[in-house]
Amino acid sequence: ALELGVLFSDGQLSPWHFRNIVGVALRLGHYEWADDFIGSYSEFLPPEKRDNAVTFNRATLYFYQKKFRKVIELLREVEYEELTYNLNSKNMLLLTYYELDEIDPLYSLMESFRVWLNRHKDIATPRRQSYQALISFTRKLTRIAPGDTRAIEKLRNEIGAHQTDIASEKWLKEKLEELS
Repeated sequence: ALELGVLFSDGQLSPWHFRNIVGVALRLGHYEWADDFIGSYSEFLPPEKRDNAVTFNRATLYFYQKKFRKVIELLREVEYEELTYNLNSKNMLLLTYYELDEIDPLYSLMESFRVWLNRHKDIATPRRQSYQALISFTRKLTRIAPGDTRAIEKLRNEIGAHQTDIASEKWLKEKLEELS
């Protein structure tokens, strides 16, 4: 589709197509390809959206590569105006703080993210609930000692019984497995 120009409109590549392409490459484990794509195709992004798209996608690449300090550096630089970037950036930063065992910044972010979600009534309720669930379950996750099979199973069951989508549910389940 890229070579045929199908994804281009007036010579530009939508930031959402850009993000989706990077996301697919990362999920497939093609980190070098994703890095090359970000570098090569960023010039086709609309100029007014380029910085945010490149910064977010490079941070996502670093997250997949487990270069968590670089994720923090990039995500701290930018305040995203678009809702999707803003939500996904806060989500990624939350996961990154957990991965780095940065408990104070993690708890601070969880609280500020919770308040931010409550203030933004323009966010669709299911989407808001998805991120609220992530915050709640991450908070519970931080309170479980490694090897505490009873607490791990209890949280695993809570996640499984949750009625709505949970942002980063796969990641939560992976973290529970690591605690087993």
